[in-house]
Amino acid sequence: MIRSFLIFVILLWAIPIALPAQMPVLVEDPEFRQAAQAAIDSLYNRKPEAAQELLKPWMNDLPDHPLWTLFDAMDYWWVVLTDLFDESHDDELMARMNRADSEASELLDREPDHPDGWIIRAVATGYMARQLSNRNRWLPSIYTARKAQHAHSRLGEVAPNLVDNLFAEGLKKYYAAYLPEAYPVVRAVSWLLPSGDKEEGLRLLEITSREAVFARPEATYFLGNILLNYEEEYNRAVPYFSELVDRYPDNSYYRRLQVRALFHQGAGYLAEQAIRDAVAHWERHSLPDMDVMKEELLYWSGRIKMRDRQYQAALEELKESFELGKSLPNTTNRSLHLLSGYHAGIAAERLQDRDAARSYYEAILEMDAEQDVRRRARDRLRDL
Repeated sequence: MIRSFLIFVILLWAIPIALPAQMPVLVEDPEFRQAAQAAIDSLYNRKPEAAQELLKPWMNDLPDHPLWTLFDAMDYWWVVLTDLFDESHDDELMARMNRADSEASELLDREPDHPDGWIIRAVATGYMARQLSNRNRWLPSIYTARKAQHAHSRLGEVAPNLVDNLFAEGLKKYYAAYLPEAYPVVRAVSWLLPSGDKEEGLRLLEITSREAVFARPEATYFLGNILLNYEEEYNRAVPYFSELVDRYPDNSYYRRLQVRALFHQGAGYLAEQAIRDAVAHWERHSLPDMDVMKEELLYWSGRIKMRDRQYQAALEELKESFELGKSLPNTTNRSLHLLSGYHAGIAAERLQDRDAARSYYEAILEMDAEQDVRRRARDRLRDL
């Protein structure tokens, strides 16, 4: 009996035990990096089928890799971002991002230094933090952003040569310098912030926008967004949004940002041309979400005509934008719906149509968005 048991133990030791195979590191594969860049470009151009086709060889070889769950979640990000006022897709977006994060965590439990796992965690938690901030859920957003920051930090340790690392570093450098300047209350605790340098932050984002795998389009967006909304350097901002439109012509979000930047630059003629190009492109290719895009483009076109004192033409476009907003989700919280109504009221005043102006201002007072604009509408209504 003992002899049989010893033979069993010896045989057991002699038989190799099948351990879980290590997951290949895709972000270190130059061929995959090239395909992933093209796939992300397809996602951002609203072509998820093309992205899947580009990644199919790796998806077939590694069907359990969590990157595919991340790509699925990134595709859904655009369902949400196309119309941020529509909150009906929020739960699904967060579920997909959480699933990608969870699968990355499982990979990291097995292989704690796996670069793919850390980049998936960084991207998924980064998107979730942004969406939570879009909904003004600041505490959960900060908590999730810290998870994203930790993932970026670990990614820098396990894959120090990956250009995507510069994305988080660039944002950190810029905002650590910007926040104490913009918000005096932050100065008292500025010693808690990392060392900031706005121009260095922008430089790192510029490198990321040219060379990164996952963060390339986001870096381009943040460069334009920072220069447009924080630095108010409109001449520097416009080329980044124009680059995004050239690279992703089927993405209405970037079309709208380009027009907004051109408006603030004072380039009304170029903004009007960009509006005509966008509408013609959508009609030519029968692309979805035309009404969402036109609500904003008509608003900016109306504002341009107001600036040129073409009040009748402005009123017609602002009215069309306002009417479109009535058929879109979450109408009372749509900032553009309220703004188009407010400026339609001003245009009506300029045309001496006090009744029309009054009707727009009264409609605005029943909405929930933009408290400051509603306050101004109330003042104008009182003066009529």
